[in-house]
Amino acid sequence: MKSIYEKITVVLVLGFIAQIVLILIFYNQVAVKQIISGINEQESKRSIIMQEAVKGMQRANNKGERIDMFLIQYSTKNEVAFVLKNIDGDEIFTTEGKKDNSCVKAETFIRAGGRGGYILEGYFPSKIKVNPSFKEGKRIASIIVIFSIAIISLIIIYKVLAAPLKKISHAAKDLNYGNTLVKIPYYGEDELGLLCRNFEDMGMRLKKSEDTQQELIQAISHDVKTPLTSIIGYSKRLLDGKVNDDKKEEYYETIYRKANDLKFLLEELDEYSNVNFYSKYEKQVIGCKDYFTDIAVELQKEVEQKGGTLEYTYGISKNVNIKVDVRKIKRVLVNIIENSFKYAGELCQINIIVSEKNKNVLFEIIDNGPGVPTEQLNRIFDRFFRVESSRCREKGGTGLGLSICKDIIESHHGEIGAYNKEGKGFCIWFTLPIS
Repeated sequence: MKSIYEKITVVLVLGFIAQIVLILIFYNQVAVKQIISGINEQESKRSIIMQEAVKGMQRANNKGERIDMFLIQYSTKNEVAFVLKNIDGDEIFTTEGKKDNSCVKAETFIRAGGRGGYILEGYFPSKIKVNPSFKEGKRIASIIVIFSIAIISLIIIYKVLAAPLKKISHAAKDLNYGNTLVKIPYYGEDELGLLCRNFEDMGMRLKKSEDTQQELIQAISHDVKTPLTSIIGYSKRLLDGKVNDDKKEEYYETIYRKANDLKFLLEELDEYSNVNFYSKYEKQVIGCKDYFTDIAVELQKEVEQKGGTLEYTYGISKNVNIKVDVRKIKRVLVNIIENSFKYAGELCQINIIVSEKNKNVLFEIIDNGPGVPTEQLNRIFDRFFRVESSRCREKGGTGLGLSICKDIIESHHGEIGAYNKEGKGFCIWFTLPIS
């Protein structure tokens, strides 16, 4: 039984059958109790009638005509047939009414002075009353009503539960690569409605992921093609001997530089593929001042070699420890510095400021670049996003550098953001919790 509709139907049918069995058992128990109660009630009533009959006969002073008249009247009044016998069992008087085996017989002895007396027999009709609602016809009607309710409930449950699930099933079946945008025609506010909307959202996210993959392929294709074309062109001219000796060194330097660009591109892609796996983070508690001072000195030399300047300000007076993966946090700073050089140019001026804020270490990396358009500011940490795409392709890169920074910082339970400086300049900041 694989279908959920079949399972729902079976569960409901079994539930209603169980209800019917329980109702029938309950009916039978109530009926038996009523019968027992009726028997006891009739027995008590017969005893009282017989006692009253004896008293009436005694009030007649054993006079035959008066006894007969009393028994006739009392018999009619209480719907009972009387038979009066002498002590030897001979019938003396009888009233009208049934006196067969269908009646319940009661018998009593009446003393009549001395050793004489009478035997009074009373024949009572059997009248054990059971509530009419327990009669067979009513039971059958009750069963029909219960089954009708069961069928109506199945229809309602199918409309409310099974139909939306069926729509989701059809939507999932139609979902495939290139066709991820689905619309499920169920708009309820319940959990199933939420499930349908989440399924539609999943399709939109898959569509976005597909578009992102296409953008990544195009970006990588362009970024690989540009230096590779240069390498092939310069190499061919060298092989063909069409380059003067005084130009050969320039060609070799260009080939080397373009090869390094390819190497950097592959390293960035590899870093992106590994940075999201938390198991690869090797965190350790280190002294904040010594660690970042060493990185700043190393970065300062690299920046100066490229023609820029870097100033480093450490504004935390006391010793502070942080728990980080030293290699990945260094990668964050390197990516941000390279991003500054990409947009600020060779005369880039960078200022790194380290301070303490709300039990976190705050890092601010400020450059003198043109900044980022306000409408694109909140997207610079998205994967594969690059400001002014055509110009950025000329500058190189995949749009993964700042996305890698964001993943690393968030994996350290920190925050990262950016803002434009007034006038000119751009700042990227991030925080790391103090250990």
